[in-house]
Amino acid sequence: MIEIDGSYLEGGGQILRTAIALSALLNRPVKIYNIRKKRKKPGLKKQHIACIKAVKKLCNADVEGLYEGSDEVVFIPKKLSSKSFKIDIGSAGAISLVIQSLLPLSLGINKICEFKIIGGTDVKYAPPIDYTKNITLKILKNFGIKTEITIRRRGFYPEGGGEVIFKMYPSTIKRINLVEHSKVNIVEGISYIQNLPIEIAKRMRKRAVDILNKNSLIPNIKIEESKGISTGAGIVLWNDTIGSSYLGEKGLRAEIVAERAVNNIIKERQTEMALDKYMGDQIIPFLGFGRGKVGVSEITNHTKTNIWVVEKFLDVKFKSEKYGKGWIIYTLE
Repeated sequence: MIEIDGSYLEGGGQILRTAIALSALLNRPVKIYNIRKKRKKPGLKKQHIACIKAVKKLCNADVEGLYEGSDEVVFIPKKLSSKSFKIDIGSAGAISLVIQSLLPLSLGINKICEFKIIGGTDVKYAPPIDYTKNITLKILKNFGIKTEITIRRRGFYPEGGGEVIFKMYPSTIKRINLVEHSKVNIVEGISYIQNLPIEIAKRMRKRAVDILNKNSLIPNIKIEESKGISTGAGIVLWNDTIGSSYLGEKGLRAEIVAERAVNNIIKERQTEMALDKYMGDQIIPFLGFGRGKVGVSEITNHTKTNIWVVEKFLDVKFKSEKYGKGWIIYTLE
């Protein structure tokens, strides 16, 4: 049984998500202890339980310690199967993080799996669902991972209530070679509001467009207005393989929200690397299976943590070194 210390480096939920996914895919039992020890409220939260339950269903695993606040989980998988079902996080927990747990399993299923996931689409400390759709899944598709996302309803903190249909197709990963940014000048995006005046979305879009134009970039930003059980606003931008986002907050002007998102994507773009710092850690499990190399703007603790976890499951070693204005991560052959 593989044993993993959940307090390693950033000590967050990502250790759990990656370990459980790889355990199911490779049929290798795992014990994770000190779960989220470095967080203000350590142990499992509803979002993490939803991730484990979903993966458990796909491999009929035996699980110990699956309750809110638990700091230790033992996960013993059986044969991976292809099923479709509903996943209700039961809070505004991030749907995108549940998808992160499921994604590697596309390498082991033998027919299409469809999941209706209920929770938060746009919440703090997690990729917004539009980032997952337009950055994560688009990049992985280029290397053989076929998936689809349909956003049916947005969900914001604290009520949640977002609904996403996520489809996974049986996939075979290709060798990954994605180091430098394409230097495409078009910045696409979405400025969205729910249960708020449409003018907020228009103001975010206008400010984003103005800054992008001044930086010789071509904006193509759509506006979305919706109704739902939760209220919120935000903007998500993507420039080929790099992305950026910012959530609206009470008392934070729409223009400031847009400025923060735009300034971040410009900063990422200036490194000339293919991947932003958030995608840098998400790509690691797939780099472990496909081998190859990627260029990232920054190597975060999340990235280092994912490398550490993946090396425990796979016969692979990663190396990183400075490359231009960013970093390159590659597998040793």
